Amino acid sequence: MSRDIDDISNIVLKPRRIQILRLLLNQGTMRISDLRKVLNAPVSSIYYDVEILRANGLVIRDGPYVKITSKGRMIIEKIEGLVSSDQETEDSGKRTEELTNILLMRPLTINMYRLGPNTLLIYSMVIIILGLITAFIQNYELLLLVFVEGMNVMPIGITIISLLAYMGIALFIYKYLLGSEIVDIKLLSGILTSLIPLSLYPTIMALLTPWLPPYPLSIIDALLKALLPLISLVILATVLSISSGKPMEYSLLFETLLLLIPSVIIYIVLFK
Repeated sequence: MSRDIDDISNIVLKPRRIQILRLLLNQGTMRISDLRKVLNAPVSSIYYDVEILRANGLVIRDGPYVKITSKGRMIIEKIEGLVSSDQETEDSGKRTEELTNILLMRPLTINMYRLGPNTLLIYSMVIIILGLITAFIQNYELLLLVFVEGMNVMPIGITIISLLAYMGIALFIYKYLLGSEIVDIKLLSGILTSLIPLSLYPTIMALLTPWLPPYPLSIIDALLKALLPLISLVILATVLSISSGKPMEYSLLFETLLLLIPSVIIYIVLFK
C-alpha cells in the first residue's frame, strides 16, 4: 500500500483533491456542482481535479455524479494523517493552486472541452486551416513551432510536415513517455486545439502590418513568435495531463525538449 501512496502522492496530495476525496468518503456520491459549492472553487478547477483523480482510479464519474472507488477510499484513509489541517497552510495552498490554474490556462482548456470533442475538433480544424491559408497568402511557412517568411531553401510542404510532426510527437509523449494507451477523439481534439494559438500568428500579423511602422511591428513579431508557441505548449501539456492523469510538468518538459528547442535551433541555423 505504501508503494501506491508513493506512486500517486504528487498527484493526490493537493489540498482540494484531498477535500474532494474526504467529501466523497463521507457522502458516497456527490454532484460536481455540489462539490463546487462546498469547496467554493471554480467549476473548471473541480473538473480538472476530478479528471486527475478519475484517471488514477480514485473516483468514477457517471454524468454529473462522482463516486469514490475502493482504491480512493484506501488511499484517503492512509494519507489522512499526512495532510495538515492548518487553515493558514490550506489557504496558501488554495491561492497557489488558483494562480497555477490561471498560468497554465486549465480553466480555458477544460471549458473548451465542455463543447464536446466533436465540436471542438471541427472548430479547431477550421481555425487552423484559416490560419494556414492566411500564412500561404502572406508567404509564411510553419517551421515546427515557428512561422517564418518563405525562402527558396525551404522544402515545399514544410508546413504540413511540421503539423504532422507536432501531432506525432504529442502522441509519442502521451503513449510512450507518459505511459497511456487510449487514444480517442477527445485527445485528438485537444491536441488540435493546442495548435490554435500558433495558427493565429499569420492572421494577427496580417491585421497589424498595414497599420504599424516597421520598428514596433518587428518587436510585436518577435513577441508573438515567442509567446504563441509557448501558449500552444502549455495548452497541449494540460490536455496530455488531463488525459493521462500525469502531472503537467512532465508533459511540458518533454514538449519543450522535443518541439520548442529543435524549432529554435533550426530557425537560428537557417535564418540567422
